[in-house]
Amino acid sequence: MAPEIRDQLRRAARDPRTDLDPAALRRRARQLRRRRVTAAAAAVALLVLLLPLGQAGLERLREPAGVVDRPVGPEPPPTTTATTRRASRPAPLRTPQEVLRALSRLPPGWSDLPPPPGPRARAVSLWIGSSLFFWGGDSGNAGTHHADGWLFDPVARRWHAFSPAPLAGRSLAAAVWTGDAVIVWGGYAKGSTFNDGAAYDPMTDTWRLLPSAPLSARAPVATVWTGDELIVWGDTRRDGSDVRDGAAFNPQTNRWRMIAPAPVGLNLAGWPPPSTVWTGQEMVVVGSRLDNNNASRSRYATGLAYRPATDAWRALPRVKLSPQASTAVWTGSKVLAWDYDLRAAIYDPKRDSWRRLPRPPVDSCESYPDGAATDRMVLAQGCGHALWDTQAGKWIKVEPKKNRYYGHGRVVAAGPVFLMAGATHESDANGLVAYNPR
Repeated sequence: MAPEIRDQLRRAARDPRTDLDPAALRRRARQLRRRRVTAAAAAVALLVLLLPLGQAGLERLREPAGVVDRPVGPEPPPTTTATTRRASRPAPLRTPQEVLRALSRLPPGWSDLPPPPGPRARAVSLWIGSSLFFWGGDSGNAGTHHADGWLFDPVARRWHAFSPAPLAGRSLAAAVWTGDAVIVWGGYAKGSTFNDGAAYDPMTDTWRLLPSAPLSARAPVATVWTGDELIVWGDTRRDGSDVRDGAAFNPQTNRWRMIAPAPVGLNLAGWPPPSTVWTGQEMVVVGSRLDNNNASRSRYATGLAYRPATDAWRALPRVKLSPQASTAVWTGSKVLAWDYDLRAAIYDPKRDSWRRLPRPPVDSCESYPDGAATDRMVLAQGCGHALWDTQAGKWIKVEPKKNRYYGHGRVVAAGPVFLMAGATHESDANGLVAYNPR
């Protein structure tokens, strides 16, 4: 009984002279009955909505919003290769126009974006047309190697977990984007190397294992996608072995083939490896063969080119780049290479010749060089950053970020901008930054 009705009846019992309004009491009773019926119906409707979700759905309602999509449903059984949840749906499939508009709206210079959900060093970092594919790697000082990863959506600025790979967790795996799938192969973890791989389809959020490769386990020195084949070559080991073999995988035929051995072996070509150029006809590798003391018997870096059409290698003309650390990118018509001694040169495949360039305007220090190229600009990374304008043919100084943190993964070209995601192996620092050169 409602409190106001109860009070009126009590007053009437104490004082018979109290006036009661029977009609008003009946109206109030009807109103209360209607409210109780409405509340009960709402409770039943909410229960109907929550029943399919079960306990996981109730937990999802209680958890705070984050930057990572989490599936609703039971946890998958734990495995030895992954510990994160399996994505219940792929990341949103954006159109190239949507992505281009979102990236173009970034202000000129540096922008901080949501960092990866977990710190990863030496992970695969690839631009796959509409998102950044970030997979594997290790947790720095923790020493844990991973087989899971995330896709970064630049439109929503959000990370989405995808299905863990059917592979053991690893770092420094070779990886390419074919236009339809990401293929990863090889890598290392806790003193072991691998010779297996898998292909990930972002349309269906599924993986498939590759057939066994005709190569020994390794983290390759060189990796390219030719438009038809994944080519992996060399080995990053510094145990004195001279590894010159490689293989090519065709996803259409699902077959591997051995390629001709190279004239010399290399175990470093960019860091994190590999830093390899596909010119449209040849795979170009610029690198070194180091021992365990980071020393090289050669005075300068070595350049090699492999042509799949003829299954033949050739040595490039000598270039005066450091034999300890150098890297290379494809500008669309030439190979631009530089080293940590701040020497730079550009190679013209048509003339088969190198041309020395001015020094990149970055600080001098012992740092592995890295970089990537858009349709006009190359971002060179060392102890600082510089832009090479391919049309103007000159270096442009890049002002440093205020907090001096740039991410520690590969420099990745994403449409008109550059992305750097990851952590350092020496700390738990973790981030994702973008640089817009316009």
